[in-house]
Amino acid sequence: MAQLLELEEDQIIRAMKELGFTVSDARVYLALLGTHPATGYELAASSGVPRSAIYNVLRRLDKLGLVNSINEKPARYVPLSPQNLVQLIESRFSRTVEDLKSSLESLSARAPEVATWTSRGYTAMLDRARDLITGAEKTVFAALWKREAEQLTTPFRQALAAGVEVVIFSFNRLPDDIGETLCYGIAEDKLEKYWRHKVIIISDQQRALIGGADQSNDNRSVVTEESSLVEMAISNLVLDITLFGQRTERDLSKIITGLTSHLAPIEDLVSEALDNS
Repeated sequence: MAQLLELEEDQIIRAMKELGFTVSDARVYLALLGTHPATGYELAASSGVPRSAIYNVLRRLDKLGLVNSINEKPARYVPLSPQNLVQLIESRFSRTVEDLKSSLESLSARAPEVATWTSRGYTAMLDRARDLITGAEKTVFAALWKREAEQLTTPFRQALAAGVEVVIFSFNRLPDDIGETLCYGIAEDKLEKYWRHKVIIISDQQRALIGGADQSNDNRSVVTEESSLVEMAISNLVLDITLFGQRTERDLSKIITGLTSHLAPIEDLVSEALDNS
């Protein structure tokens, strides 16, 4: 039980740090939840925060609205209830996000458009992939490995539920409930002997995520709205799907037509040029 409580406290401290509080803030607040009202001396002993720092922490928490003093000589403190703390944080962050949104929108007219930006790290790549998939309005085309497909199962299903067409190519076997899957069924460990993981995701034929899918902080990928790069990603995917259709003797012309609908009708233009030569 003691280990379980310690684990829960560690989780709370990590969460509060992510919300902008210090470790000392979190420890004092948790100590006060355990026993209150309490003096600064008592809280220093129960929280592990040095007595030389405890009153600075309490003044900061008082200013933030997390604690309140109810006596003087010696001052004793009581904590804001967890329910009210959550409401307070939600309210403050909501206002902060709205203020940030307003400020960013006022700057957007002056900021230059950036058509391509780089993400570093595996987690960042997955976050951008989720944004791309859930932000699609009509179509999502993708080429990826089983490991990444499983990480993106939820956004793929959300896109399907929103009426978005989802087509995914993979050399591995993928789940059947994340869209129309075109898979060879090669085991990942066999393929990893020759290739590294990579990913292509194309949203509404206007935005693309292209890059590696290594599980490391050094992994690099790009998200782009640059038409030439999006077209290159589409061409790569068209080649994979065309070869898949030939090898499996499946007619995938409808998928390829949908994927290339906004590109130049190159087959028609080539046929016309050859006929006129």
